Amino acid sequence: MKAFHAIVTAILVLFFAIMMIFRLVDGSFESAGARMDRMMGAAATEASAAANEVVEATDAAVEDIAADIANERDEN
Repeated sequence: MKAFHAIVTAILVLFFAIMMIFRLVDGSFESAGARMDRMMGAAATEASAAANEVVEATDAAVEDIAADIANERDEN
């Protein structure tokens, strides 16, 4: 349970530190929040694209293995 609390605390401290940096750069929490939203949206888009690539690669590998198994059965 202590590890969980440590992780949550670290995430919150990191979020607060990033927000303060953005606040100092942008001049307000409103623009800092908007900037954080844009960054999180971009990260989500990139993660989604990477997940789709993994799904496609996995699907291709499964199809190849299934074809190999079917060919081996046909040969025997």
